[in-house]
Amino acid sequence: MAVVICAPRAFTVQSSNNSTTAPATNLNLDHPSMVWRSSNLSSVQITVQLPAGSWDTVCLSGTNLRATDTIRIRAAATAAATTSAPTYDSTAVPAFSGAANGGGNTSLVLTPSVRTETFIRIDITSTGNPATYVEARRLIIGKRIEEDGIDLNAEHSFEDNSQRTEFRNFETVDPYDTKTSWKFNIGYVKEASYWSNWFPLLRDVGTKKGLLFVPDSQSVYLQSEAVFGRITSSAKGSAVSSDYYKLELYVREI
Repeated sequence: MAVVICAPRAFTVQSSNNSTTAPATNLNLDHPSMVWRSSNLSSVQITVQLPAGSWDTVCLSGTNLRATDTIRIRAAATAAATTSAPTYDSTAVPAFSGAANGGGNTSLVLTPSVRTETFIRIDITSTGNPATYVEARRLIIGKRIEEDGIDLNAEHSFEDNSQRTEFRNFETVDPYDTKTSWKFNIGYVKEASYWSNWFPLLRDVGTKKGLLFVPDSQSVYLQSEAVFGRITSSAKGSAVSSDYYKLELYVREI
């Protein structure tokens, strides 16, 4: 069991299979209605370029993929080399495994070591998808922070901001999507990890940027548990001993 948090790095799209109204550039945006959608189910791929730096996590959030679909990640120093001579190849793996909810699925690939390639290609096979296209809300590529796990008594909430107006003998509702959220502690973070990893990440994202939160990267319920969201109240760290910190976070789905 491991908790994973990863802030997405900015990227530029080099090539993609996409519809004209839902381009792959939308995958760079923290906006749930700005999605990427392929034009068909034939040769579905996205190739992106990262600035120089490291990464070890690739995630497509909010997809319509199924457990029978596959995703393949390849990386190289040039866009052409991602197919001709990739220096990293995940091979075709299931888009996800285990139980799934009815939407908001998360395809997550954690590389076993830190990578530095600047071109990443994602190939998706989704034969027979009833939607006739592949869709995703956000592409997260970045360097993850991984800790042993979240503390007991973490709160998982369902937040519905629909507007309800009551009148005599009837009520009207302006419906909004129900969002999930997590309020949790990570009880024992080593001092070195707190200042080297968590401090720069939390100072950068604040409450304005999205990040990926996975309570348990090995959970059969990852599709329902994982959240791409924002920290909605100030993150808090407190020293619990001479070498350990406790983190308190509240992440709400975008």
